[in-house]
Amino acid sequence: MAKLKSLILVESAGKARAVKKIMGGAYQVISTDGLLKDLPKSRIGIDENYAPDYITIRGKGKLLQTLKKETFNAGRIYLAMNPDAAGEFLSKQCCILFGVNEKSNCRMIFDELTKSAVKAALENARPIEEKLVDAFQAKQIIDKFVSHKIGEYLSYKIYRGVKVGRFRALLLKIIAEYKTPRLVKIPTTLTPESLQELAANILNFSPTKTRLLMEQLYEGINFEKEGYIGLIKYPRCEISLTTEIRTPEQVKDFLTDAQFKLYDLIYSAVNGNMNFDSVGEISADLALMAALDKLDFNWAEFYSVGVNSLLKRKYIAAEENNFQVTALGKKVLEALAGFFDEDFSIESYKSVAAQVQQIAEGAADKNSVIQNYCAKFNKNFDSAMATLGENAKIQEEPAIETDEICDKCGHKMILKRGRYGFFLACSNYPDCKNVKPYVEYLAQKCPKCGGRITKRAFSGGRNLYGCENADCNFRTWDEPLDKPCRECGSTMFAHKFKDRPAMIYCGNENCSTRENHPINKILEDSQRRHEKSRQLK
Repeated sequence: MAKLKSLILVESAGKARAVKKIMGGAYQVISTDGLLKDLPKSRIGIDENYAPDYITIRGKGKLLQTLKKETFNAGRIYLAMNPDAAGEFLSKQCCILFGVNEKSNCRMIFDELTKSAVKAALENARPIEEKLVDAFQAKQIIDKFVSHKIGEYLSYKIYRGVKVGRFRALLLKIIAEYKTPRLVKIPTTLTPESLQELAANILNFSPTKTRLLMEQLYEGINFEKEGYIGLIKYPRCEISLTTEIRTPEQVKDFLTDAQFKLYDLIYSAVNGNMNFDSVGEISADLALMAALDKLDFNWAEFYSVGVNSLLKRKYIAAEENNFQVTALGKKVLEALAGFFDEDFSIESYKSVAAQVQQIAEGAADKNSVIQNYCAKFNKNFDSAMATLGENAKIQEEPAIETDEICDKCGHKMILKRGRYGFFLACSNYPDCKNVKPYVEYLAQKCPKCGGRITKRAFSGGRNLYGCENADCNFRTWDEPLDKPCRECGSTMFAHKFKDRPAMIYCGNENCSTRENHPINKILEDSQRRHEKSRQLK
């Protein structure tokens, strides 16, 4: 009887590829693509005792079934998720889902994707650290509890759909109060915070782009004969190069232009070959980062997500060299003022972070931290809700008039939010029921001409993506991703199926990754059907 292969689970496809190359054919390596179960989005998902109710993440059902089959047939299972509390939580989740004994030596810990580090992690595998799992859950439950409750309050105070979490509320307050500095001083150690500042200042990279590139440099670069090898250590604390140090010149031919620029910056900074105080033109991101630095807390992990969320919800707007709070953002701040000042203060944010760290170190109890925080927050929440009155009703979002004219009756169109996002509707409703998709401009670039990609939401949850330039014929139903192509730097897309995971591909038809790619035939068939449909009309 053939010996069953050992299975190593990781959290991303890029990492799986690197670990597979390192471990060879004796090991199977599969990605969970992040968490498999999480707190529900449509409800609080936490009971009266603050116990979480985890549900399978939408779209992960097929993957979960595949993983159950593969783990059932595996000889031994190892969990090689990231070396932090989030990685420990996912590892524990896999133990529960796939019947792995969490007290066995199943957990692999490494902070760089090199052969020596991964092999050593396998030899020194340990049991699951419950205190790290508790630390992740404490923060997760507190964050979800607060955002759900605040959303409930704001649905009465402003309108349904207005919500804000702990970090976003703090960030919104900071943006409302900070002033654009004349000079930005970047710290002298290379942390995730200072690297985002350096990349914004020197390379004009957005924080989102920098974080994605950091992830790519950590998860491994394809060095062809050598396989996939990481160039930097896990970028959560002080950033450093791996033990197998390579100069920028040695790796240039294997990196995209953006990857090379960031690695060259990291390499120069680590080796002390740059002036950290040099600052060019102040951007909105740099100005806000400088304000956050003065408050002395770790913001790098949440910055891009927080800012993008505030922009998407139209609580803030980006101007030339700073962010401005919008009228809606001011309403949110006014609604929170007087009731949640302490909850959304920098002192409270640091306090929760410190208590979560104590849980991770075994110096504090998870349940006590959660209960103490939530009980105190609930008093403020009850005080805020009491001001609404007994007859208070959930408010609906007011219509926003636009300059676009209805092509059926001549009245102005108004911007409304529907189940699938924003859309335009005639203000002459119900006499005129004309509706049109609302065009949203995304940060991703068109793979054909470099213009901004636009998004139009249609009923049924489908979104049509195109190019802002009228002369460009780029159109697709496939979702553009934040991660650029490793080979050419163009926008990556996800082609979704009903019965299997999405197919990821580069939008640049001339990219080397598109050679013999199965998406080519899929797109050709789709184009052929589209042309036939047009002819029939």
